[in-house]
Amino acid sequence: MMRQFMIRVGNFFFRWRDTAFSLIFLPALYLVTFPEHAIGDFWVDILTSVAGFVLMLTGQIIRGITIGYAYIKRGGLNKQIYAQTLVHRGMFAHCRNPLYLGNLLIVTGGIITINIIWYDLIVLPLFYFIYLSITVAEEEFLRGKFGKEYDEYVKNVNRFLPSNLGKWKESIEGMDFTWKRFFKKEYSSLFIVFSVYFLSNLLKYHFRHGLKFNDPIALAQWGFIGTLFVILIVTQILARANKLEWGERP
Repeated sequence: MMRQFMIRVGNFFFRWRDTAFSLIFLPALYLVTFPEHAIGDFWVDILTSVAGFVLMLTGQIIRGITIGYAYIKRGGLNKQIYAQTLVHRGMFAHCRNPLYLGNLLIVTGGIITINIIWYDLIVLPLFYFIYLSITVAEEEFLRGKFGKEYDEYVKNVNRFLPSNLGKWKESIEGMDFTWKRFFKKEYSSLFIVFSVYFLSNLLKYHFRHGLKFNDPIALAQWGFIGTLFVILIVTQILARANKLEWGERP
């Protein structure tokens, strides 16, 4: 009963996940401007910023490695769960949902950075439930399409927790990391993730601790955002000029 409910929830949010998650997280940029919502003092804010960045960077690295070595279409087909083949090389040899694992770490880091306890307690469980539901719905689809092959894959590879990392070289044998694919597929989300991170920190330290927007520390963060924006524009220009195409080999 619960599984069927999660499958319905997962199929719904698979179609509207970008919109839903924007509605969940955009309020954080507003809430962070109220000092009374924060937990602890200045050093707690520093700690949450550092911890959040480490989690977000780790999540982005996992996504980058996954896409660079073996990319699968996670956008589905006509906003529905879809897969042409069952990928089990690269990161998929160690974790069945490495892209989702990366997303979970990125969002967890972003929410921790905000440092608002009641927001954490509401949004994190909601986000985890939605992503678990999407994962369960995908598993139902993959089991129906690939049958015993998928069941065997499930037996050998964890849903989220990476395993068999000692066999990493074996899992990428004959594969090359494709930088063009990484930039073309991932840079927009990378820009959004870290621009929002730096912007939320600018607002957090300005409204909670009086950091001026022209302070050297603030200017450095504006600089990071500007650099990310420039790289985004360059990447889009290269993509439109078909300079980021790659061969069929993973």
